[in-house]
Amino acid sequence: MELSQYMKLFETRTDEGKARIYILVSEALKAVYTALTTGVFLTGFLLAGGLRPADISIVTSIPLVAGILYPIGSLYLERFQKRRVVLGIFRLLYHSFNIFLVTVLPFFFEGEGLGKLLIFTILLGNVANVIVASGFPAWHIHFLPDEIRGRFFSVSGIMNSIFTALASLAASMLSDLAASSGNELFWLGCVRGVAFLLALLELTMLLLPKEFEYPRTLNRRPAMLWEPAGHPDFVRTMVVVFAWMALSTMTLYAANSYLLDEVGVSYTFLSVLQTCNIFVTTFVMPYWLRGQMHKGWFRVFRRVFFLFSLYPVMHAFVTERTWLWMLPVTILFYQAVLAGGNFCFGNMAYICTPKEKQTVYLSWHLTVVSLGSLAGQGTAAAFLNICQNSLYLGRLELSPSQLLLLLQGGMCFIFTLWYGKRLLKKLEKPCGLQHLHDTAKSRKI
Repeated sequence: MELSQYMKLFETRTDEGKARIYILVSEALKAVYTALTTGVFLTGFLLAGGLRPADISIVTSIPLVAGILYPIGSLYLERFQKRRVVLGIFRLLYHSFNIFLVTVLPFFFEGEGLGKLLIFTILLGNVANVIVASGFPAWHIHFLPDEIRGRFFSVSGIMNSIFTALASLAASMLSDLAASSGNELFWLGCVRGVAFLLALLELTMLLLPKEFEYPRTLNRRPAMLWEPAGHPDFVRTMVVVFAWMALSTMTLYAANSYLLDEVGVSYTFLSVLQTCNIFVTTFVMPYWLRGQMHKGWFRVFRRVFFLFSLYPVMHAFVTERTWLWMLPVTILFYQAVLAGGNFCFGNMAYICTPKEKQTVYLSWHLTVVSLGSLAGQGTAAAFLNICQNSLYLGRLELSPSQLLLLLQGGMCFIFTLWYGKRLLKKLEKPCGLQHLHDTAKSRKI
């Protein structure tokens, strides 16, 4: 792909080019402030504030539970033909509750009262986000037509991998420094303050693209929320979305716990491997883009599912004796496959979505994403609660975490077979072939 074709995506002489720059910058900023306010940073901050692990698990599950309410937000947004102000206000409330207030509260409250306040604050923030979450994609998709969407997602995938890896590495280093300072709560609070400023800058970028009037929706009754269920092509696409979220997040926490607690891998070694994601994504993204342009989104995604089914099996056999060479191979393979997964997943929200009432359809997509994550992580939690003893096969000992990884690989492989045999042709007829036509057009642009 010629460099000039990529440069045309971000021409500053056109409203479309400038809008794509704003969207790209907002995604990079989101990657950074998300790394600084979730995961190890959020856990460390809440522990420093005196919360119990049980309270922390409740706090971190609130966004996924709130995601079930996304369709209600779309019903509210469909009332407006211009949404910039509404989207800006509710997004500001989301950041104010979810980042700023959560940062401030531990300095004034403690104990059980703090836990309840944090749960209530994060719930309010996520309700504010639920109302407008589908609004920004419905606005910005105007600047990402089908024929250039693959190239844009390949660029954004590389950029996001760079900023996510650097932010994660900085987060782990800052966490260690804060813990050794003797005043962990204060310094982690300062980091979250910086993250809040980045979130405000991200909001500014999101609001800068030109806004066009949305098609007037005559039917704004609650029954409108069920219209996506009557669109078979969209529903089939959401099956793929649900499966990807469930299978890819199933061992999100268990895999790292296995490496740290059972294998004995250091945080530093893991951080270095995670930083390699920058180079891996940059190297493999052209491969995924070429595959999409020749075979279409759904066939490439099926290939991703097949390759991803191999990763948990490889991870399960990283042991105390093999981790020094097996873990780098496994992580690099995972990063290469995940780059393709994120590339394909980014377009699943739009590929079979009608142009009318996009907000409703996109809210369904967000709900399916949340339900898929809940299903994956819930399955993992239930499995680990039921299976608490190792399985012995002769001299081979398999811990519950290893068994969970093998279960994940098996489920992903079974879904891949079903996807290829039952789902692929039905998806390609209405959606995939049209996008092959669009990507053929994109080669001429």
